[in-house]
Amino acid sequence: MHIYLVTHEREFSRRSNTGKLVQQFLPDETSVVPWRRKEPDSQLLTAIKSGRVAILAPDAEYEHNIDDFDGLVLLDSTWQEARKMYRQSEYLQDLPKITLNAKQASEFILRANQLEGGLSTVECVIELLRLQQRDAEAEQLVLEFKAFIRACL
Repeated sequence: MHIYLVTHEREFSRRSNTGKLVQQFLPDETSVVPWRRKEPDSQLLTAIKSGRVAILAPDAEYEHNIDDFDGLVLLDSTWQEARKMYRQSEYLQDLPKITLNAKQASEFILRANQLEGGLSTVECVIELLRLQQRDAEAEQLVLEFKAFIRACL
């Protein structure tokens, strides 16, 4: 599955951005797409038009099976920014939605005002790897995530 990290412009300069960790860990399976409300990325639009791309959303009314898609959009930003990005991006609103049912609480402690039950970008990818039975990679990414947190403190 290809991961499209639709990234808010502020994230590029944030030391605590976990999307960078995802891109480093899965370089061949990850595209970082700068978010633009009025000028969406052409490669992302082509992927969306294929009908084989979904978006990760915390509150999907109908849960689709992740195996039905070749790509997944993750909004890489703060929770507040992600809501705004979604609302302002018509091209994202009709995408099928995938919801993760993570059993553990987020370990992301680097930012205030985190959504209860919400996961950081890298924690979402860890859960996606687990859904794909890529447990060894998921555990390696957990270790790298913990090291990342320590380095940012």
